[in-house]
Amino acid sequence: MYVHSVKLVNYKSIGDYAESEVIIEPRVTAIIGKNESGKSNILDGLSRIKFTDRNSDAFGTSIINRIGTTGKENFYQILLKPCPEDVAVGIDGETEIIITKNEYAATGGVISYFRSCIYPHIEEIASILGAVTANPMQLKDQELTNYRTYYGELLNTEEMDIPRRTAAFTFFVNRVSKLSAEKRSAFEEALFEAQKKWQQLTCRFPMFFYRKTDKHLKAVYKYEDVEKELKSPGSYSDSMLSDFVRLLGVTHDDFLLAARSGVVSTQNTVRNRIRRNVESKINEPFSHFYHTEPVFLEIEFNNGSVIFQIRTGDGESLSISERSNGLRWYMETFIDSQSNGVAQSNVIYLLDEPGTSLHVNAQKELLNLFSHLADKGNQVVYTTHSPYMLDTEKDGIHRIRAVVKDTQGYTHIYKTAYDNKISPDSVHDTLAPIVSALGMNMNDTFGPAKDKINIVTEGTSDYIYLCMMAKLLGIDAEKYAIIPSQGASNCVNICAILHGWGCRYIAVFDYDKAGVESGAEVMRDQLIYDLNRDYCFMNEVTQEEIDSQTYKTAKFMVEDVITREEINRFCEEKDISSKLNKALIAKKISNAIDMGEFTLGETAINNFRVLFDRILSYV
Repeated sequence: MYVHSVKLVNYKSIGDYAESEVIIEPRVTAIIGKNESGKSNILDGLSRIKFTDRNSDAFGTSIINRIGTTGKENFYQILLKPCPEDVAVGIDGETEIIITKNEYAATGGVISYFRSCIYPHIEEIASILGAVTANPMQLKDQELTNYRTYYGELLNTEEMDIPRRTAAFTFFVNRVSKLSAEKRSAFEEALFEAQKKWQQLTCRFPMFFYRKTDKHLKAVYKYEDVEKELKSPGSYSDSMLSDFVRLLGVTHDDFLLAARSGVVSTQNTVRNRIRRNVESKINEPFSHFYHTEPVFLEIEFNNGSVIFQIRTGDGESLSISERSNGLRWYMETFIDSQSNGVAQSNVIYLLDEPGTSLHVNAQKELLNLFSHLADKGNQVVYTTHSPYMLDTEKDGIHRIRAVVKDTQGYTHIYKTAYDNKISPDSVHDTLAPIVSALGMNMNDTFGPAKDKINIVTEGTSDYIYLCMMAKLLGIDAEKYAIIPSQGASNCVNICAILHGWGCRYIAVFDYDKAGVESGAEVMRDQLIYDLNRDYCFMNEVTQEEIDSQTYKTAKFMVEDVITREEINRFCEEKDISSKLNKALIAKKISNAIDMGEFTLGETAINNFRVLFDRILSYV
């Protein structure tokens, strides 16, 4: 399962309103906003969620929103969606989980799975144990109270407390011997089957991993530095030596012995064991984690120093400081996550401003590494101030969440970075909210490109479909930049700005009343722009047809390019309403195509191929 959305209620600077929900993409999500807007609070809130364990750190007076009404607790409302692998085993619906300080309630897909796959075994257990009020194990006091609580939890088919239900299975497994001999065998068999299927369910829940800072493995550690850091790792927040030692599974004393000057046999024994552990616990699993090229971390001990090198393929070993920042980041993230018991897939990586100290090309390389993490079945959520950490060409602006703090100090999370509520002073300029949320100036390079064709779309759904199809058709991303607008009149405003900036552009309108009268005709009559040079439509029309107002009886929109039939087919296959918001349907189709869960027909693909050929030929 993957996390679709989390509503953080009354958490730190986040209150209780519609914009307390963060929508998380199936692959990579960027969060942008000015300093002190609450971006880190979002990651911190997400990191406190545990699906299969209790987490007392998720609640407490220090993290409750102090601006709101006194006495209100914080809580989390999470929506998970099934992956194809989940559907294959019977988890075919969305799961909603609400976690408060005293309650945990999961409903939806996991309950349906429990009823169909696990509850039949629970019924066998119930027939053996009898009523909840009975005491077949002859327990006393608190044990008897726990027995009845856990037994009642297993029988609940309306909602489930996952940590408590896990504890219930453990409780009964540990007390099998307390049943009478004639009941024990049947009880143990039914309990084993139920617990096995329960574990198959719980292992499908993702895990949040929060990497707050870019800790590094230094190229060289002197013995005295090793001694100080292992004694007080919290004092060295930028170094991950203690994480490395913990991952290797060796004691601090053994590592210090290896690091000390000398070549006695005991030292050689420990050093060889450390090298073997580096191979088995880092290099071997890293080869399954990173497929770009073979990478080997090497450790050497020389004259009271610990030296780290990296070798790629059959190449020579180089100091870790000489390797690319991207490769180092990936290796260090791997060591950090593995030392904290994180699996290699089904992880939600929370990264707070990664790569802040990296140069532009290294920041762009991180985006490729995020994509690689997503390919492994993970989700990535990161915050940034850098325009180079936003892949607007490949992933699109709709994968960016904008965060703004209002005058009262409340953090608001917007589903899109081009929501006009973000910047009331700039509602007619779609680009301004993005720039404002990034804390940048208009002079910064973002969005529009002077060396590309800027394709300005009339609406969000147009933008999503064009981004999706440009990627699907393999159109050279160096040729174009797609910019979304909110309405035909805003599309005109953006083109006017681009014209003033000396950028090449073309507006693409729907062939309907709004697209013609509020968009194209305004550009022609007021700005003296030309049809099929400065602007065009989703279909090929002439000025004579426009003057004849054929758009009133023969409308043609982006939904007609992808075809209504394809949209209806998608909605039927995915069992969703075709009456949903157009942009939401476009986003669902785009996500499904991206994840290989839906394939467009040749007619739709060819329609977009023709559309792009026209657009690019006009400019």
